[in-house]
Amino acid sequence: MIKLPNVDRQSAIVKAQNNVGIYTNYLNDVLRPAIKRGKLDELEVLDIGFSVTGESLGKIGDNAAWRKLQDFFEPNATQTSTIDFTLNGKVMERNLRIQLIALALKMMWLSSKDYSFLSIYKTVVILKKFVPALLSEGYNSFEFLSFDLLESWVLSDFTDIDFERDTTYIALNKLRSEAKGLSFEINFEKKLAASDFGLALKETEQYTVMPQRLYCLGLQKSEALVNELYPIRDQLSKLADYITTYYDKAYLEYAKYLISDEAILKNGGLKWYLTKTDKGNKERTTDFQSAFLALSNPTQATTLELLYRHKPVIRLEYADNFHPDRTLKVGNRVVIGLKEARSLFKQLNGVCLWALMSRTGMRIDEIFHLHTTNGCSEETISKQIIHIIHADLSKTAKGSQSKQDEFVTTEVGKKAYEILQALHSPLRKRHSDSKTFFHKVTEDYAAITKDQLGKHIASWFEGTLAEKLVLTNDDIIDLKISDPNLSFNVGDDYEFSGHQLRRSFAYYLIGFELCAFPQLKQQFSHVSMAMTRHYAKNASKFQKIRKQKQSLACAIDDERVDKKAQIYLKIYKKLANKERVAGGKGKEFTKNMMKAERNLFKDKVDDDMLSLNYWKKQIRDQKRHIHAVAPGVYCTSTSCSLRTQVNLLECVDCKNDYIVDAVFAEAKRKEAEINMLWDIEHDELTPQTASEAYIKITAAERIMNDLDITYEPVEMPLEVKELLIPFGVTA
Repeated sequence: MIKLPNVDRQSAIVKAQNNVGIYTNYLNDVLRPAIKRGKLDELEVLDIGFSVTGESLGKIGDNAAWRKLQDFFEPNATQTSTIDFTLNGKVMERNLRIQLIALALKMMWLSSKDYSFLSIYKTVVILKKFVPALLSEGYNSFEFLSFDLLESWVLSDFTDIDFERDTTYIALNKLRSEAKGLSFEINFEKKLAASDFGLALKETEQYTVMPQRLYCLGLQKSEALVNELYPIRDQLSKLADYITTYYDKAYLEYAKYLISDEAILKNGGLKWYLTKTDKGNKERTTDFQSAFLALSNPTQATTLELLYRHKPVIRLEYADNFHPDRTLKVGNRVVIGLKEARSLFKQLNGVCLWALMSRTGMRIDEIFHLHTTNGCSEETISKQIIHIIHADLSKTAKGSQSKQDEFVTTEVGKKAYEILQALHSPLRKRHSDSKTFFHKVTEDYAAITKDQLGKHIASWFEGTLAEKLVLTNDDIIDLKISDPNLSFNVGDDYEFSGHQLRRSFAYYLIGFELCAFPQLKQQFSHVSMAMTRHYAKNASKFQKIRKQKQSLACAIDDERVDKKAQIYLKIYKKLANKERVAGGKGKEFTKNMMKAERNLFKDKVDDDMLSLNYWKKQIRDQKRHIHAVAPGVYCTSTSCSLRTQVNLLECVDCKNDYIVDAVFAEAKRKEAEINMLWDIEHDELTPQTASEAYIKITAAERIMNDLDITYEPVEMPLEVKELLIPFGVTA
């Protein structure tokens, strides 16, 4: 079934399919059997579904209704995905069309699997490519698709279908996975892959890594400007207010002028002072003039109404005559007029977006969903303040993990967020029902699109660096290390795009060894480590070359080694003092201490393991490794692969883990308890959420037991116990 970002909205929509007319459940009573029968005349006149108010979403056979579905399911979508059952605007063969529609309906309403609207859209787009090929073979049904037919197309280049793209197989396999309940057979014996046809998938085109010089310049310039703006952030709202009230003030004075004798020329005409410099301005001015002249007795009120309706532009050289004060000072910057004000707003918006993205690795769509009221928070861990950016990404399904909506950043990133808040708050006030963080500074000041944000970022970066964007020989070397297959020339201008910040963030954090892959994986909210490694591709080569140079990298290296050595020393001092250390590795060492006859704090050559230099040497020689999994939780394995959310149960007895305090465990225990009680109260408890809560709570309590910390155990409610599967011998 379709999975929407907003769980409450999804529940309401699903409930709206019940009690439709004489049917208790429209989806199961009407739609499911109709799809199974596959009769074209019957299916086409049925409703796609119903809105929460009971209105039809349109008829299944009406392509225009399908094209409007995204607005219904995703009213705040950041990209357009229009489901269309035509082929390049022409009518599709009827049987193939209805089979595609049946598959889309099955995925949308009846499947046991969860699908996003985008997934349904992409499936339709890809499978439409098979329609011309099938018709050319004389077939008008997807049931004729078989391995042999596909193989013949691959070998003969019969179609323009790209069989080296993963998306092709994802769509084909949807036919197989959703075959049950469709009116036509699917003749794939197994899940299809490119390797079945002797093909290798094309590597996904990757964004380039910014050369060190340009990346460093961007970081320096953005930090300097953010630090300059932060103390005057309260003044920045004046800039937005100036823009939003500009026409109100100018039009008010202009309306007074136009109905006065001052506007009348000697020949009886009017001195308009309106511009017609381009087609748009000319049309607005002409429309306003015609409407004004049609008034028999123009007043200030009727003139104002026409001005707001047609929005003509007052000529720049006369604007001072109609605006009480066109000059605005913001800090040490002065703007005169609307054009300069909008330009400054976009510049400040761009630098803050650049600063935030470069210091979080967030995608543009994650930035787009910044939380409007609680977008930044602070946590103190080991006396260090951690700044966290929050995106307003809703829980995707009951009983599942939420999307990653927290991103660690620096103090500059926090400041950038607060400046963005100051810039956009006045614009959002004009649209009280808007939940979008970013709004535009033109027309009605409505929510901006994701693409426009990307333009602001690029505009600031390219405008600030200007001639420095010309690639040098060192830039080419950097680019070749990160992307050996791409070609660059000295003297060319570097082409920047916003997503390069995400890849550069990953590449340089790994390249300078400021972050391990598990932490980067968590920051990026990747399900697999492979995707994280893809982002930081070739960073290991950069590490080797970097270590050959005497530069800032050496100082960073020293600091990294020192910090890791300090962690090891802290752990071993605890063990030497017979303090409790949890985790599989900590408990194992404690057991060995009790049994061993020799001093375990001396190595085989009698080096002192309670000295900082010992651990520095071990780490430099790559004999030891350690990275933080969570506050107070450390892993010594180089092949560690964390999930998006840390699973405490894996760390309790892991032979590679040390756990030195219970702060994180207790926080996770409390969080699990709160979520569990909330699910019970709101009747959303499922076997999955019950087991998740049980696992987190028991794992945290085991850690606290291992560390000999006194705590009050959580009593599992009966509702949870009833959903848990008993483990062990029961006979």
